Amino acid sequence: MVLKCRGNWQQRFFLAFVAFLILFFPSLTMIFLGQSSFTLGIVIAAVCTISLFCLRLLLSGRLIYDKKTVLAFLLILGCTLFIFTHIFFVVLNLPMSLEIDNGRFFFSFLCLILVFLGAFLSALYLKFHARSETLVSIINVCAIILLLNGLISLTKIDFFSSGSSKPTFLFLEPSHFALVVTPFLLYFCLTLSRVKALCLLTLVASWAGYIQNLTLLFGVVLAFLVSTRQNLLIAGSFFTLFIFILISVFGADNFSYFTDRLSLSGDNDNLSVLVLFQGWQNAIETLTTQSYFGGGFQQFGITTVYGSVSSKLYTLLGININQFDGGATAPKIVGEFGVFGIFFLLVYLFFYSKVFIKLRRIRRKSVSRVDVFFYAIFMSSFLEFFIRGVGYFSPLMYLFLISAFYFFVKNKNARLELNEINS
Repeated sequence: MVLKCRGNWQQRFFLAFVAFLILFFPSLTMIFLGQSSFTLGIVIAAVCTISLFCLRLLLSGRLIYDKKTVLAFLLILGCTLFIFTHIFFVVLNLPMSLEIDNGRFFFSFLCLILVFLGAFLSALYLKFHARSETLVSIINVCAIILLLNGLISLTKIDFFSSGSSKPTFLFLEPSHFALVVTPFLLYFCLTLSRVKALCLLTLVASWAGYIQNLTLLFGVVLAFLVSTRQNLLIAGSFFTLFIFILISVFGADNFSYFTDRLSLSGDNDNLSVLVLFQGWQNAIETLTTQSYFGGGFQQFGITTVYGSVSSKLYTLLGININQFDGGATAPKIVGEFGVFGIFFLLVYLFFYSKVFIKLRRIRRKSVSRVDVFFYAIFMSSFLEFFIRGVGYFSPLMYLFLISAFYFFVKNKNARLELNEINS
């Protein structure tokens, strides 16, 4: 019994450390090291998880190379081979005046391999070693830390002198916090009772309104649509009515921050809207005027075509902004991989719709809470793909890869401890 308790404590500490590396460490590197992206923090997190999980899996001697494990590894090899091959076709179709950034490509390619391996080994560890109750306890601890982070950020005090206009304690800006917290929000909305879930949604929506962050409000809407027990048409009607009442009571001027960003037009002078339009316009212009193969991996803003929105942004600010990340991950994928990127997004949306339907019906089944959490991660990735992307290397995209590998290698007949979802 003592050995078992000690083993559980060690596993909890181990998984908590890995969770910290993925969720918080990348943001802290941006704050303390002045990084402009999550890349350095994510790569360090991937290297650490690869080292730790390899050591744990090898020492245990319990790793079984079944068919799904081998297929997942072959999938990683196939993806990396495709990216490497694709860049050659891109080079052949580039105009003479353009050339790829070789240093950026090879560095990002190496980082991608490390992230793939880190996510793959994480999924293997969860399959062969992790206990359901241990993982649920880690999820709860991370949720508490995120809750405290949200409460502390209400003070709007820049504790680490990051220079951010909206300091969010452990995160550089509210949108980064929103992308990390949304999977936890969705998870608890699916596993808590209706009343508690509604209170949680109200709390988070209030935080997003006070801080003024549209990304998290989209996360609230997503969590509401997935977890509500009502018909989607009825639920959507009530939600729209609720928003209308708020605007009527408090006045439209108090919601100008959100309404300006919801006006999806190239004529809108709001920078957030223009950045998103810039990404899609540049991606489409690249496919239609330059090459159906796209601009190549991590070459968005380098070999891709610039449209009129980019010119407008430069006129307004005097500098080029968000030219490499596309504003969201979906236009970046389309701009860099062309028709292959479109195919990937169609496959993603197909599985996304299946998971959405599954979660809407989940109350009638017994499902592992761990499964629910990784479904929540998969659903939350929509925000980064289509609402607010920060590139391929981010905490949510890393979690997205882990969730994809988790369901790929997981044996459907060997379920973790089951928990009834509250109805």
